Amino acid sequence: MAQGVGNRQLGEYIRSRRLSMGLSLANAAEASDLDPSYWNKLENGHYQNPAPPHLRTIAEVLQVPVEDLYGLAGYDVPKRLPSFQPYLRAKYNLPPEAISDLERYFEYLRSYYGIPKDEPVFPPKPKAAPRQVAS
Repeated sequence: MAQGVGNRQLGEYIRSRRLSMGLSLANAAEASDLDPSYWNKLENGHYQNPAPPHLRTIAEVLQVPVEDLYGLAGYDVPKRLPSFQPYLRAKYNLPPEAISDLERYFEYLRSYYGIPKDEPVFPPKPKAAPRQVAS
C-alpha cells in the first residue's frame, strides 16, 4: 500500500465528486458493493495501483467517465482523454466547491448549446442562427 502524488490526486478527485453529489462514504460504498474501507483508503491515496474493475464501478457510482479515473490513476487511456474537470482538479488542486461550481456550469453549457452528455463541453459548438421567415 504505497502512497503517491497521482494516487492522492485520484483520491481527492473521487472524494470531491462524491461530496459534490451529496453521497456519504457509506452510501457510495453501498451503491458500488465495495467496502467503505476501500473507498476511504482510495480517497486518502493509499492504493498504488487501484484495480481497474473497481475504478469502473466507482466511475458508474460517481457518474464520471471511467477514463477520467484511469487517467488520474496513471493508466494508459488510448481511446479518450480525461475530461476538463479531472484535468483542472489534478492541475490546480481545486476544492470540492469549485468542482461543484464547474459541474453546474458545464451542465448549463450543455443545456444552452444542446450538447449531448457523451460529447465534450469544450469547445462549444456555435448556436445555429435563428431562421428568418421571408415575408
